[in-house]
Amino acid sequence: MENKFFLENMVEKLEKGKNSFFLDPKEQKQVASLLKKKGISYSIYEPYPGAEKVLFYEGKFPDIELLEIVSKIPLEHRSILGVLFAHHILPYFYSDIMITDTCYLVVLKPIAIYLQDHVHEIGKNPVQIVKRNLKLLTRFEPQFDTLILHVSSLRIDTIMAKIMSVSRTKVEEKLKDKEVMVNYQNVTKKDMLLNLQDVFSIRGYGKYILKDIVYQNKKGHMDLEILKYK
Repeated sequence: MENKFFLENMVEKLEKGKNSFFLDPKEQKQVASLLKKKGISYSIYEPYPGAEKVLFYEGKFPDIELLEIVSKIPLEHRSILGVLFAHHILPYFYSDIMITDTCYLVVLKPIAIYLQDHVHEIGKNPVQIVKRNLKLLTRFEPQFDTLILHVSSLRIDTIMAKIMSVSRTKVEEKLKDKEVMVNYQNVTKKDMLLNLQDVFSIRGYGKYILKDIVYQNKKGHMDLEILKYK
């Protein structure tokens, strides 16, 4: 029911000529369907070509800011996500976290002001939040680390145990505490099977894509290629 109200609120924003929040792929399809039924036209802002989280708007370009997180040491996706979570910045207020040699984040303008005023370190490392021109993202491409995992099945708990290097009990605790998402939806069932191209995240361990099954033997054991967002 909560998700229904959220989607209806996004449509209402577009009806009033405003922009939506940042939407994940599932939310994009749902909102687009509702807008089509109502005959409401809209444009889409994506931070870079192929971005997962985008923003719908009608008329005026959305009031957003590109922020660079300046740090003397490399930052990880999970560290930045942890800071946003600690400051109660909800996921639909910001875009994908974009890390290459620099670290970028597109946010709604009020959030940009808040982050500049309140975030001065990430993981005990001093950082500076600096506004940049949105055009800097024109050629941005996400970067990944490649993992090859040998597993006995495509069950989420099996893959999590390999990534986390912990017992199944610890994995089950993560699932029970709703700290695991698959395709942007919380998952609690340990026997859920992942499919190729599924995007999943584990709080404290990062965000991943199940890219390919590179080998499988007669007993069903397989080597998986998994991409981890940097």
